[in-house]
This record gives sequence, C-alpha cells and structure tokens, in this order.
Amino acid sequence: MNLKEIRTFFSYSRWANHRLLAASRVLAPADFTREVGTSHGSVRGTLVHTLWAEWLWLRRWQGTSPKEVFDGDQYPDVAAIEGRWADVERDREDFISGLTEDRLGERIAYVNLQGQRWEYALVHMMQHVVNHSSYHRGQVVTLLRQMGRTPPATDFLLFFDEGNP
Repeated sequence: MNLKEIRTFFSYSRWANHRLLAASRVLAPADFTREVGTSHGSVRGTLVHTLWAEWLWLRRWQGTSPKEVFDGDQYPDVAAIEGRWADVERDREDFISGLTEDRLGERIAYVNLQGQRWEYALVHMMQHVVNHSSYHRGQVVTLLRQMGRTPPATDFLLFFDEGNP
C-alpha cells in the first residue's frame, strides 16, 4: 500500500466514522449508553473504544506507548466524542501529511498495555487501524438496527460514489 492509498483509506475511515456519529446523535441518551452485552457494552462504549484505539495508534506511530484507556463516562454524549475525535483526526492528518513512501516501510516498536514489546511496519499498523475501526463500526450498525434504527451505509465503494477521492 502506498502513501496515496493510505491517505484514501484514512479519508474513507473519517467519512464512515462521521456517518456513524451522526446516526448515533439521534439516539435517546438511555439508548446511547444502554449496556447490551457487546464487546464494549453500548453504542457509546463501542464508539469510545474506536476513538481511543485511533488515538492510541497515532501516539504509537509518534514514538510513545501510552497506558491511558478512555473511559466511556468521560464522554457523556456524541458531541463529546466528536470533539475529541476531531482533535485525533487533525493530529493524524498532520502526521500523514509529513509521511513519505520510505517512512511507511519503517518498523515501529511500542509497548502494549500489558507491557509487551511489539514491532511492525508503519504501513501495516495504519492498515490495522482502518480495519479495526471498520470492525467496530459494523458493531455499531448492528446495535442501531437492534434499536429499530436504520444505520447509514459506510461501504468503501459508496465513499467513492459520493465523489470522495
């Protein structure tokens, strides 16, 4: 995967995240935070986990190994999540704008939350983040359907159909 494709992948992921956040904005607060037994408990929990993971991986790419885990209670509503995600997106865009093709192939080491050291090529880490976010967006889509809502389509090809690069 080259730099142009990475940029497209992250543009797509941002677009899809925004669509899911907009769909979540119309939920009643009790539905947004209702514990339903999924990986991260609720729509809010799943969105916060996805936000946290995007933040965490960006920090790892920047050379740190944070130990912080975001708590859903820090984000009482969609607006709070959107505010933090806007910061992550801005920081990530700054990071991506400074990348080169050579840098994508560089290996980056980090220490995970359990204290284990891992090392991967930056490009593979970046692909992982988009894939991880897609997985959890799918969970939110399912939760929205279970609540009787019609979730937005977040297909990669629809991203292009709507005129995105």
